[in-house]
Amino acid sequence: MTDTDEDDGSSTSSLDVPSDVPGLEGVRYLHNLFPEEFLEELDEIRDGLISSSASSNMYANRRFLRSNELARKVLSYLPKELGYTHVLSDMRFIEYPPGGHILPHVDGVRRDQETSSGAESTTSFLLFTEEIPEGEGGETEFLESVDDDAKVLFGARPNRGSILLFPHGVAHRGNCVGCWPKVLLRGDLY
Repeated sequence: MTDTDEDDGSSTSSLDVPSDVPGLEGVRYLHNLFPEEFLEELDEIRDGLISSSASSNMYANRRFLRSNELARKVLSYLPKELGYTHVLSDMRFIEYPPGGHILPHVDGVRRDQETSSGAESTTSFLLFTEEIPEGEGGETEFLESVDDDAKVLFGARPNRGSILLFPHGVAHRGNCVGCWPKVLLRGDLY
């Protein structure tokens, strides 16, 4: 895949979500929200967790955690005008080694076990803790459908400290990683 598709204007290395592409409603890629001190805290937390093998649709490792405190911190950095009120405490770090990827899929809804309302999540987030240089793969690609040959609508290259927010039902995949590892904190919110 090339960096830029001349036919539809989508880019797999851009850091801004195109606002005029059908299928990307509610997809946001936000930058410079998380200070370096917080990112270093995430690195330390991740290093203290046990790694487990991933599910059958990905070549990556996961490190699971449950932390109301961390969930509140993530939420505190998000712009209030986005309207999110709660980050679920169940999160996981996902680590893609060279060659790592995740197949096309949509994310499932999660029920909030920490509140009495048991509200359901609406949105996934990927908070990138490692930078991947342009040309090294690792983009999160948003697709027209979950088919293997589906058209790519937008690709977000991992940028340390940036967060990708998207409705659970948006089809996406993790593009194959080159020589640089892709590391992110994955969670859900509403």
